[in-house]
Amino acid sequence: MTSAKNKNIELKIENKNIFKINEEVSIKNIQKDIIIQKLQETYDNIKDNKISEENKETLNIIFGNEKINYVNKKFSVNNLNKNQKEAVKKSLQTDKFHLIQGPPGTGKTHTIVEIIRQLYKNNNRILITTHTHIALDNIIERLTDIDDEQILRIGQKSQVTSKVIKYTMENQIKQHNMFDEIIEKEKLIADLSKNSLNFSATSNVSDTHESIISKIFSQIIKIKNNKITDDNLVSDGHTIDNTDRINELKLEIENIKKNIQSDILHTTKIFASTVLSSSSYLTKDIDFDYVIMDEASQVPVYLALIPLMKTTKFILIGDNKQLQPIQNNNSSYLLNKSIFNLLIDKYPDNFTFLNIQYRMNQEISDIASKLYYDGRLLTGDNVKNQKIILNNHKSFLLDDNPLSIIDTSNINFDESNVSGGCCNKYESEIILNLLSNLKCNGISLDEIGIITPYKKQKLYIQKLLRKNELNVECDTIYRFQGREKDVILVSFCKSSPKSLTKFQKNFLADENQLNVSITRSRKKLILIGNFDMIKSADNIKKLIDRISEENILYLQDIL
Repeated sequence: MTSAKNKNIELKIENKNIFKINEEVSIKNIQKDIIIQKLQETYDNIKDNKISEENKETLNIIFGNEKINYVNKKFSVNNLNKNQKEAVKKSLQTDKFHLIQGPPGTGKTHTIVEIIRQLYKNNNRILITTHTHIALDNIIERLTDIDDEQILRIGQKSQVTSKVIKYTMENQIKQHNMFDEIIEKEKLIADLSKNSLNFSATSNVSDTHESIISKIFSQIIKIKNNKITDDNLVSDGHTIDNTDRINELKLEIENIKKNIQSDILHTTKIFASTVLSSSSYLTKDIDFDYVIMDEASQVPVYLALIPLMKTTKFILIGDNKQLQPIQNNNSSYLLNKSIFNLLIDKYPDNFTFLNIQYRMNQEISDIASKLYYDGRLLTGDNVKNQKIILNNHKSFLLDDNPLSIIDTSNINFDESNVSGGCCNKYESEIILNLLSNLKCNGISLDEIGIITPYKKQKLYIQKLLRKNELNVECDTIYRFQGREKDVILVSFCKSSPKSLTKFQKNFLADENQLNVSITRSRKKLILIGNFDMIKSADNIKKLIDRISEENILYLQDIL
């Protein structure tokens, strides 16, 4: 598969005659099948009591209620704040598991990296796992003080960032001291191939019958043409021998690669994969001392079992106030719930709260703190006063206040009449105007993000951006978690003479989505919408009430 955009999937087909016009095609999701198989294996092992005592403890913790103890261990760590140090300390001292709640910008990755360093120093074997590839590679990129050969990144190469490619199995094999043998054998194959007949050039390990074909071909020529000389026979003999030898060399190369891979799996201390990829055959027979799971608030219990059944101890990092797993209709409420939320509710004394954020201007952070974190989220001195600078051009839509609302109430900036979802062309035009003004003031387009709850609105804005050659990231809330920009524009989209339905209220006002939306921006947050309409959703009203009246622009007063 080359790409998947919206509902269209592009496939690269080697044989163009394989399909007919209007023929129905089914695509098999191999990874999904592997995951289901892995979950079935886990279920069967549990049912048949074929699990270790450590696995039984893990299951008792998840589905029962166990007492967790912390053993006193000494360690030295610098460059962390008080709560980050506490998180590291508890993670190293626990006899089974520890939770770390990290609100936006609180240095979760920084803390995770320090935990990994401490565990690595004590010769532990670690599986780092996350919900997304981006979060995983963000952690690995910071492990610069650990030898490259001690880290293995599992997953498709196309999903791995350029800085982390060197840790994939393919690249680790190339760095192994036995790889020189492969290079020598590949050179020998190249030399032997030069003397082979054209039809033998396509030979591979499985085509061992080709040498037989060569012999038959030789005999046919011999029968039809009595003029063949001994020299020709010798030459043909060499060709036949070359084909056999090439196949032998290829088999030898495959065996060397298997031996190298086995050595890598045996000696590597740090493995890294997404939660889904932790079902890889590479980790099938490996037990870990620790599993460290980031973005655990987005991982449902049924998927979390895959990596957690491979370890003695585990550390979960997440935030129960941010996005949760997408529900699987075939699973129970308990299994659909995120592993992080399940355990933080069950074990309120076994988590550390990271309480200082280093991302947002304080005005933005204070709203999130008061609405979602009971006022406990503080702001680092280095970011509390940061804001955009407007030197060249000002617009009535744009100022340098960290927080702004553009209210489209009472001016008929209504959404388009589309079935399902929402698309609002008026809000999209406002966004284009803002982008133009931000660009005129020297704000890099790379540092601007556009967020909307609705997929149709996202697609329409993306179309406008392409038309106007504006390279600005625009996506839904779920796709923006873990990201940050200097400036964030939020289009709520819904606007019509009708009232919000109960479903629309629940969707727009989901506090986890709202929290993610407003905490992506470092210096400037602009909320755009028909707030007379959407503040009928309780959580949006609470958000608007926290913003000063002087930061609200009512378009009905201007247009």
